Amino acid sequence: MRITDIQHCCVGDGPGIRTTVFLARCNMRCLWCHNPEAVIEEVFGYSVKNISEEELFEEICEDRMFFKNSGGGVTFSGGEPMLQPVELKQILKRCKNENISTVIETAGNYPFKMIDSILKYVDLIILDCKAVSEEIHERCTGVSNEQILETTKMLSKSKKKLWIRIPIVWDINISVREMNNIGKFLEQIMPERVELMPYHKMGISKYDRYNLDYQLRKIEPPTKEQLELCCDILKQYDINAIYE
Repeated sequence: MRITDIQHCCVGDGPGIRTTVFLARCNMRCLWCHNPEAVIEEVFGYSVKNISEEELFEEICEDRMFFKNSGGGVTFSGGEPMLQPVELKQILKRCKNENISTVIETAGNYPFKMIDSILKYVDLIILDCKAVSEEIHERCTGVSNEQILETTKMLSKSKKKLWIRIPIVWDINISVREMNNIGKFLEQIMPERVELMPYHKMGISKYDRYNLDYQLRKIEPPTKEQLELCCDILKQYDINAIYE
């Protein structure tokens, strides 16, 4: 498995205290991406770490005491973890056999059958919803969201526990109109939890380190009023969203 990082004692990647494994590769190019190291290997030739299933499992198990006491576990993020489906399935299966809670953070840009084959080894899917309008999605991520919306609908029908995360980059991917579009879409899905993820500038230093162009340098994080407005809009569709 090819990874960019492993972070221990995380509290924002699912329930409880978690070990988050960041997998290399991504099939989207989000303007606000704060993990560019996940894609630079294939774009710019940088290397990432190869880790065996045994090594990875041993490192995950270092935090088992924290998992037990907090209801946490391991989260596979990225990049896009579903771009390494064979390796991901094996480590998920091993974790589940050892009663370790498993979460996948994903953008859903692949056919549903890819993730359907591993759902029995996953406790929770955290899925991004970057935009519902295709034009906005293409402009902000470089890809259509047709496949993503279909995969999201299929995941909701699978009855697997589903959280939705919405990155809030005001006037880039989010406006009053687009938040209403998202609300109408999520009304059909009714995920267990919806999290608003305010844009931040913490990833800019990585772009500078790798000599990459960052197009949103002048964009400011959303205000509290804008985040509250997003929550109010979603409430019209019986969706209670949270943010930090």
